[in-house]
Amino acid sequence: MWRIPVVLAIACALAPAATSAQTPSQRVYAAGSLRLAFDDIIALHAARTGVHFLPTYGPSGKLREEIEKGSLPAVFASASPKHTEILLKAGKLRESTVFTRNSLCLMAAPGIAPRPDALIDLLLDPALRLGTSTPGADPSGDYTWALFRNVEKLRPGSFAKLDAKALKLTGSEVARDENELPYARVFREKSADLFISYCTNAVATAKAVPGIDWVRFGPDLNVASAYAIGTTGAGGNAAQAFVALVMSPEGQAILERYGFK
Repeated sequence: MWRIPVVLAIACALAPAATSAQTPSQRVYAAGSLRLAFDDIIALHAARTGVHFLPTYGPSGKLREEIEKGSLPAVFASASPKHTEILLKAGKLRESTVFTRNSLCLMAAPGIAPRPDALIDLLLDPALRLGTSTPGADPSGDYTWALFRNVEKLRPGSFAKLDAKALKLTGSEVARDENELPYARVFREKSADLFISYCTNAVATAKAVPGIDWVRFGPDLNVASAYAIGTTGAGGNAAQAFVALVMSPEGQAILERYGFK
């Protein structure tokens, strides 16, 4: 009787299992402030389609630079349309679509109670260390410096003081080994007394660090931020489906759950 060689038989037996276990993967580059919301959207997309997106979170400006240098994720979600528009004009993105918005809040270390009617005094207090993200590399820093200019309009001479005292503690590089928002670490390590960031980050940080207080800047100071998303030629239909989920009512509901609007 003719017999299948043992090695071939084992290979044949294992082949179906290996094939069924394979799951296509794509890469998505996204602003660090999107981490919690996008983790949920990625999980929902994977459950529905079997395609699991592998996220890299970081400052949008730095992620844009990586794409310009040749890195090719399937999807790029930026905290500012500035970066998606640059890549669109360079032919590296197929579209640049605003998909959600954010605003700025002031976080304060335990023991400091920020009052909405005294935020400028708090920012300018020489005894308090003010943390920010890094302008140029991270849109959060860009929006913060725009807020400093709004403070200048109300209190001349403030911009120079704020520009000088601001500690650029986050957003200078893509921290691939970091699994949480960095602001909790800033307050745990007592690197700053105050920190300006997106309100979504303030909500998440207050949950992670007991005693953190935060307040939203009023309309006379605040700077609205728009987030934009686009696909590259690397993602194909899977990338388009992922963006469609982000833009869908379900995707928008996830974003709203984390404070985006």
